This record gives sequence, structure tokens and C-alpha cells, in this order.
Amino acid sequence: MVQVTEQVKKGYNVTEIDDVRIIRDRQTRASRGFGFLRFPSVEVSKGFLERNYPSIYLYGKESPDNDNQAAKVRVAFSREKVDVPRGDKEGEWICKICTFVNFPTRTRCFKCQSPQIDISTFAGPPAARQQPLMNSGDSDASPDGSPSQFLLLRGLEPTVTEDLLAKGVSKLYKPSRQPSPPAATSNAKKNNAKVASTTGDANLGAKEGSLRRVLLVRDRRTTDSWRYGFAEFATVDDAQAAVTRFNSFDKFTISSKPVTVDYIHAGVFVPVFNPADDPDKFCFSPLGNAATKLAYWDKEAYASVLLVSSGASQQATAATESITKSAADLAAAAAEGEGLLPPGKEAELKAKKRKAEAATAAAKPKKTAPAHLQFWSNRHAELHGIQPNSSKDQDSDGTSITKPSKGAAAPDKSTLTQTFANPEKKCCYLCSRQFKSEAEVNKHERLSQLHRDNLEKDNLVSQAQAKMAKAGLSTSAREDTSEYRDRAKERRHAFGSSERISLPLKKQASQADGSVQEEAEQEPVPSKGASLLGKMGWSAGEGLGAQGTGRTEAIATELYVQGVGLGAQGGKVGDAMDEADRNTKGGYSEFLERTRDKAKERFEKLG
Repeated sequence: MVQVTEQVKKGYNVTEIDDVRIIRDRQTRASRGFGFLRFPSVEVSKGFLERNYPSIYLYGKESPDNDNQAAKVRVAFSREKVDVPRGDKEGEWICKICTFVNFPTRTRCFKCQSPQIDISTFAGPPAARQQPLMNSGDSDASPDGSPSQFLLLRGLEPTVTEDLLAKGVSKLYKPSRQPSPPAATSNAKKNNAKVASTTGDANLGAKEGSLRRVLLVRDRRTTDSWRYGFAEFATVDDAQAAVTRFNSFDKFTISSKPVTVDYIHAGVFVPVFNPADDPDKFCFSPLGNAATKLAYWDKEAYASVLLVSSGASQQATAATESITKSAADLAAAAAEGEGLLPPGKEAELKAKKRKAEAATAAAKPKKTAPAHLQFWSNRHAELHGIQPNSSKDQDSDGTSITKPSKGAAAPDKSTLTQTFANPEKKCCYLCSRQFKSEAEVNKHERLSQLHRDNLEKDNLVSQAQAKMAKAGLSTSAREDTSEYRDRAKERRHAFGSSERISLPLKKQASQADGSVQEEAEQEPVPSKGASLLGKMGWSAGEGLGAQGTGRTEAIATELYVQGVGLGAQGGKVGDAMDEADRNTKGGYSEFLERTRDKAKERFEKLG
């Protein structure tokens, strides 16, 4: 290479050459007959080629003929004058392993010797390779099938709108039992309608009206449908019932195209912490939590929401009626506790009160959010420092009872120094309230804020003390009866206790075997049932029952021939204990004797 550099500089008036490369064989190290000259700039190389094109003459180190003749070497640019990306020449290919540019005639890479790989055989036709990758909704399905209030519907027609989607999802309702239309009408409808499903079970499906809203996924730039969407139900149970009905169909279609229904996972809808970045069109709020904003996880699309039913109007009407009825029933119960109503209507008022409370519990709106939406709501509350509202219960008299927190101490029962409750009538004279049970009266006195406020009013306290004195009751606090009651002790005190059945003691080492056998013969070991009866006051020889008028003999355990009815002649074998003892201790000879006896007995009966 040094010799080539010197000859080029001296013979062709070249001042600067950056590099000279001679291509050799890897194994033999022999020259391949060509090489490369690299000049400092393109202008220098261009001038050299214009002066000497198409060839130059170089002298080798040694000539085999010793004639010292120069060799003619063709010169040309190693690349085109205008730089283009490597591998764009016709037929040349780039190795996918080492990115080396190879000639068209090579089947293996010159650098790494890896075979030529044609990507077109794996990528499919050119039209398919140029098509951009679009989200089909497959990644939104729950991988483990965990139930959720949202259902994923895939495979929709591009022309399906939010209204058509809601109409198609409503086919997952439990069908209402209605009389079949006339034959002419049904045939007319059949000719014009499209078949949406086949062989669905009429007993399966979500409750009618449980679908809250549908969400169709659309492109943010073109608003075109991405051919899948979501359906939100009122509860998880309704969503599960809808999936159960979907599984009962052989084919479920929307707009004459089969669709699939699955649950979604928790990462489909993500919270929007800065609503200014996304317009309201691309966001929506969970039902019951308008402060939180959610959006579809893919930034190229958005969920177009259509509200189907909220279920708030019916609940509000039922709740208003139940509150009115409950207030009237409470007033009537308080009036009867004061003696203003005749006692004959007490049962009627209680029945009305129970119906009103049941209606109130049924009409109470449910504001529980789905699990994945509640997760983001909790995160939103933590980031913004929002504290949850303290939960309160309602006492039977309509007053609020604050639940103590985990860190707060429980109310002390010893602070209840006086009582104004009548256990028989189950009422509080201080507050003029009637209750269902004595436990509710005690709870009212210990926890009700109304009762605490009335204790500070002297006029109400004096009136309650007068009522207590008139009823013959004391205002001193009663003892706590929540402790354990020994009811067996009370029965023994009321009916008397019999002699306790003593169980045999363990055998002592110093006791002789003969004395142990005599004691065992004198005092037989009682059975488990006799021990239990003895603990409840029964003694041997007495009849069963509280008055001792029951049976005194033990139920006989008889053994019958297998497969023979109880009334069949010869079906009874004998006492079960004797037969068991004989079968376990006897041998084959005893079995033969019993067989002969039975055969002889049957023969004599035939007589």
C-alpha cells in the first residue's frame, strides 16, 4: 500500500491521499485485484479522475517476467456522484444481520455469510404492508375473564351508529312474556326484519332497562367507527346475565353481522388529570361521579357516548313516596306509644311500617362505581386531597347515629346513669319514640343524638320521670344483659338436678385385674347418649321429656335381610348387636350351622 501511495503521488501529481485499501482474500490473503483510494474531498477525487480517466499505470513489487512493465488499472468512482441510500441500485441487497451491501449475484452476505432473507415472503402483498395498523379492540378484552359492568362488542359493521349499537345490545335483555301476535302480523314482520339471533334461552338475560349507556369507539380525526364499542350496565350482575344470554345463542348479530361479547379489563378507560388538553367530546364521566373525567386509552380514538337510561326518575319517585309513608308511620307509632291511638291498630301500623321500610330500602339509589372506575376515583381523591364523607346510620326514630371511626374510642356503656325506656312497650318516654325490639331501645339510649339533647331539657326529663313512675318503673340504669346466660343452670334450678352419672376412672397400676372386672360388671359404661341425657337432668329408668312421660325403653335395633321389605315373612334376622357380635367372632362352621337352622325352620313351616 505504501508503494501504491508513492507511485500515485509522484506519477500523477497528487499531494494528499487519506487512505489506500487493497482488497485481499480472507483465507489465502492474496489480492483480489482491486482496491480503493480515499481523497480528502470530493473535489480532489473529481479532479484526479478527470485528468486520468479511464485508467492509470502502476508498477508492482515483483514482476514474474522481470520486464518491469506497468500494469493498466481502471479507475472509477466507488459510488455515483450524487449520494443515494445504500442498497438502492438495481439488484443490490442489504444484509439484515450486519447491514452490508451485497452484489445482486450473491446469495450469501460477503461479510457475515448469512443467507439472503426476502422480507416480502413474510410481510404479505404490498397493499397489506402499506396499510397502517389499526386497533381492533382485542387488547381491551379481559385476559382472565373477570366480570365488569362494561362489555366489549367487537366485529361491528362500519355503518353501525350509537343508536343501532344500543338497539343491538338490548337483545341481551331477558325477553318479556307477551302474547304472540296474529299469524298475518308475525309473517309481515318476519319478511321485513333481519335475523339477529338464534336459539336464545328465554329465562336468561339482563333486567330490562339495566343498560345505562353505550360507547362507540371512533377516530379522532375522521370520526369513523373503529368497528367495536362498549356497553355499560347498572350492576355487574346485569352484565354477567347479559353475557350468559349471549353464550346461549348460536349466533348473535348486530346489523346482520356476527359480533363477540367479552368483559373489559381495568386499563381501558384512564383518568384525565388535565381536562383542558382533551375537549369534552373526547371525555366522559362515570355514573354517580361527575367530578372525574375518563377517556379511552388510545390517543388516536375516542369513545362516543350515548345515554340509554339513567334509572334516576323511577328511584326518586319511589324514594319520595316511601319517605312520606315512613314519616306517617313513625308519627302513628309515636302516638300509640303515648296512648293516643287504640291498641287494636298496633299490628296494622307495624305492617304498614315494614312495607314502607322495605320500599325505602328497594328505592334507595345505588351509587357504587365499578371496581376499575372506583380505583381511579380513589387515586383522584388522593391527588386532590379530597376526604371521604363520614358515614352515618339512621336510627329507627329518624335521628342520625354517627359511627365511630377506627381510631376513635367506642362509647362507654357505664355513662348511662338513668333510663327512660319501657321494655314491655319497647318505647322511650323521654323522646316519645316507639321501637320494634328492646335491643333498638337500648341502642337508641346509648347512641341517639336526639336522646342526648333531650336529657339536657329539664321539662322533658320531668315529664319522662312522671311517666316512668306512673308505669311503676325506675329510672336507674339496668344492668347489662349482654353477658352469657347459663341456661342449663337455670333449668337445673327450676326443675331440679338428678344424680350425675359418673364415668369409670382410668385403670390404676396398683389395682388388680380381678377387682377391675368386678367393678366393670357392677357399673356398666353408659353410652354417649346416656351421658348427654344425664348432663341435662335425666336418670336411668325415667321417661323422656320435660315431664318424664316419654318412653323408657331404648329403640330396638333389628337386622333385616337385604332386599326384603319390612313386612315380608322371614325378613327379620334378629338383634343387630347380636348379629354383629356373631359375625365378627364366629367362623365358617357357625355360618353353616345358622344356614342349616334357617333351612330347617323354613322346611317346618312348609309342613
